[in-house]
Amino acid sequence: MAAVRFQLESAFQAGGRGYVVARLLDPEASIEVGPGASLGGCRVERWLDTPRALDADGNQRGDLFGFCLVEVGDLSRLSPGDFVELAG
Repeated sequence: MAAVRFQLESAFQAGGRGYVVARLLDPEASIEVGPGASLGGCRVERWLDTPRALDADGNQRGDLFGFCLVEVGDLSRLSPGDFVELAG
C-alpha cells in the first residue's frame, strides 16, 4: 500500500489507550492498516474506526478515521492540525 495522507483533527487518551481522529486528504485513496502500520511514525493497531461526525449540513462525514496507537506515549508526538502519513 502506498502511504496515505491525513490531517489530524484530535488526539486523546481513553481507557489507558491513545487514539487519534484524522481526516483523509485524498478521497480516492485506498486505506489498509496492515501489520506494522504507522501513522505519522507512530505504530497503530491493525484496525480503524469511522467516527460518527456530521458536516455543516448535518450529513455523516465519510472523511474521518479513528486509529488506536500501539503505545499511548506516542500521543505526545501527534497534535491536531499535523499532516501525517499512514504507511504499512
